[in-house]
Amino acid sequence: MYVKKKLNRSGTTSVIVSEKTKGKYRQLITIGISSDLNEIEELVDRGRDWIRREQRQRGPELDFNDSEGVARKEELARANQFITQIDNIILNGAELILDRVFERVGFNQITDEVFPDFDTLKKLIFYFVDI
Repeated sequence: MYVKKKLNRSGTTSVIVSEKTKGKYRQLITIGISSDLNEIEELVDRGRDWIRREQRQRGPELDFNDSEGVARKEELARANQFITQIDNIILNGAELILDRVFERVGFNQITDEVFPDFDTLKKLIFYFVDI
């Protein structure tokens, strides 16, 4: 819905509220007719007020900017934090298990410089486990 100023043949201006539905423009209401610029602006304001009232009657008013958006962002941040904590638990659990396996196999006791150090080997295995 929108407010439209329509010039008449008589030189006056009609202020109407129109909407486009299913590809066709439809005039909903004529707010008023005047030739005075100040009165035309008042009619435009009344037309905008009429649109607000009509939209409230047709359905709920969506609030994209204020409190709902902020609350939605906070809830999304909490959900992301929760998921990150779960991912950390999964990675820490796998690390605890693989640490024991490495120690039992004896990888932590190898001192050869050709063989990569224990932490680098763990990172490499974690990389392939995540794939």
